[in-house]
Amino acid sequence: MKSRSVIVDARVDEQILQKLAYYAEDVFPFRSEGLTYESISCHPDIFLYQDEKSVIVAPNAPQQLIKYLLEKNIPFEKGKSNIGFKQIDSCYYNCISTRELFLHREGFTDPLVLEKNKGKRFINLPQSYTRCSMFALSNTHFITSDPGIHKALVKEGLVSFLFSPNEIRIVDHQYGFLGGTCGMQADKIFFLGNPLRHKDGRGLVSFIEKEGKKCISLCNNYLYDGGGLFFL
Repeated sequence: MKSRSVIVDARVDEQILQKLAYYAEDVFPFRSEGLTYESISCHPDIFLYQDEKSVIVAPNAPQQLIKYLLEKNIPFEKGKSNIGFKQIDSCYYNCISTRELFLHREGFTDPLVLEKNKGKRFINLPQSYTRCSMFALSNTHFITSDPGIHKALVKEGLVSFLFSPNEIRIVDHQYGFLGGTCGMQADKIFFLGNPLRHKDGRGLVSFIEKEGKKCISLCNNYLYDGGGLFFL
């Protein structure tokens, strides 16, 4: 079954946009200008938070995004925190929620996002760009390219696969993060690129498949950190 929509970095290859059309009724190429630094300006996970029940959007998100969500009748709420050019104000929505857990760096989260996750077990991570750096396959199993996050997850009794960030492409930086390369729709994990081109790729795919998920490469290039994929 197709999702109503998928939001993705507007800078991805055209073939990725075309392939996503098989899995979503509409594809929204996301971009912003003058709101945060260039490398993450088109990353949905900077402006958008999603969990099983909520979609929260930064109040200063591009009007094209707000208009699009309204036109598609996709329920959302506006957060309290504007996105800016510093680390502290560019990761308010870059967090992860599972059925029982909420994962982020303490002190870096939008108040509305915190309110939505009240009552869940909070795991304080050393990386404020949490959604960029990791992805939740389930309530207990995670993939990440950040050694600090990996260590923190294992310490909490969770299962984590550590993937080297080497060769993950991103605008303006030496390498990107694993969480920014992927998104999930039902039992499918979609990648902006082909994880099997990476030395850790077979291990990653095997780890994901053991969790009952199917990996889908949206193109055959190296993985690209585009701020994730958001199926709505």
